[in-house]
Amino acid sequence: MRPEDISAVILAGGRNSRMGRNKAELLLNGKRFVDIQAEKLKALRIRDIMISGYESGIPGTRCVQDIYPQRGPLSGIHACLRQAQNNACLVLGVDVPLLPDSVIEELIRFHESGATMLVHGGKYEPLIAVYDSALHETAERILLTEKTRVMRFAECASLRLFEYEGDERLLMNCNTQELYDMARTLFTRE
Repeated sequence: MRPEDISAVILAGGRNSRMGRNKAELLLNGKRFVDIQAEKLKALRIRDIMISGYESGIPGTRCVQDIYPQRGPLSGIHACLRQAQNNACLVLGVDVPLLPDSVIEELIRFHESGATMLVHGGKYEPLIAVYDSALHETAERILLTEKTRVMRFAECASLRLFEYEGDERLLMNCNTQELYDMARTLFTRE
């Protein structure tokens, strides 16, 4: 699949309980995480960019509200899959700002149908994945249960794994102040 033929979701919601502040607004080299992710997607020529859980005001993006609020990241994925203008959607967490554009593009090109998820060192990354937009129905069925993990959703689709073999530090989820500090240090060295 080509990047220009896909929609994209930046997951920027959540309670941010481990970080203690909104991760979308954290800065790296003077830019907010949400802006960094949006710029990557625009550089890949993705025209339908949705932001879930955060009113960004970023030109060329649109904010999508959860239909089932307070149900975790799957709720944001579900709402965006329903509103996607294309047959597939790249899902990208706001808290992985070091993820290279080239890896995102490779993941998109690797996708054929169903769900395609990045995996590294045996660790699955359901928030760095491509999901067919038609899977919104599967997501809704799961959201109506008690177990709303994104991994459960991905396993219900025909899951294909994209093996990432690069520097694992670039996949760092900045969920705590310590990880955020590590990302800033790593970014200034690169």
